[in-house]
This record gives sequence, C-alpha cells and structure tokens, in this order.
Amino acid sequence: MVLYKRTQSGIIITAILGVILIAILSVFIWQADSKQIPWPVITTLALLFLFTLLSFYKLTITITKETIEAKFGIGIIKRVLNIKDINYESIEKIKVPALYGIGIRLTPHGWLYNVSIGHAIKIKTDTKTFFVGTEDFEKINSILNSLKTEKQ
Repeated sequence: MVLYKRTQSGIIITAILGVILIAILSVFIWQADSKQIPWPVITTLALLFLFTLLSFYKLTITITKETIEAKFGIGIIKRVLNIKDINYESIEKIKVPALYGIGIRLTPHGWLYNVSIGHAIKIKTDTKTFFVGTEDFEKINSILNSLKTEKQ
C-alpha cells in the first residue's frame, strides 16, 4: 500500500538535454556536404542524450509500510531503504546549495539524488544514507514518524 508518492519534474535538466538533442539533430540535418559527420556518430550521440533525458527527467519519492524509494526517470536508477532499518533520530532537512548541482552528486552529506535546487531529506541507517531532494520534508517526516509509532 502506497502511503506517499510525489514526483518532481527536472525542468532544468530536461531543458538542457532537450536543447542538446535538438542541436545534434540540427547538425545532422543541415551539415555541409563536404565534411559530414557520419550518421552512426550522430545517432549514437542522440541516443546517449535521449537515454540520459529519460533517466533523469523526474524524481519520484514513494513510501510504503516497508520501504522508502527515490526513483529517477523511467526507473533504471533508484535508491531504496527499508523502513525497519531507519534511525529516526538521524532524519534531517538540509538546504542544498546550488553548487551541488542536480542529478546524482557526492556531497559532504553523502550521495545526493535531486532534480532541482532547494532542500533535501537525509535519512540514515546503520549502513546506508538516503539523501534525496524534496520540498515536502515535513510530510515525509510525519509519515515516517507515524510508521515508527506503528512498529512500536
């Protein structure tokens, strides 16, 4: 049963990768006859940027009674924590500086998964850190704390 599900759109990364894809396809269509870039190179580049776009155009956070999951794009890249392993005292809201960027980044707080600049939720277990960008910290925190109360 899904207790919480929210999707954040990665407007910045979608715009950047979309412009790059359009530029690659424009070069292929309008390139000069004398020094053409081979179509396999153009196709490979276009497919690479299309795959990247599909992988990072959104971030979905889902909470069930068993897990909390952050999933990028079409779901190839995701981060999952078991609810039973969470150290509830470790849950904190962190302001993410623009310097950290978007996507998957190694920060002083751990690996950050985000599609926009703003805030993130940081949750620790004994072995993992779940550090994901969200503007909905209070709601996620209250759901996790209600699950803690249910387990006791």
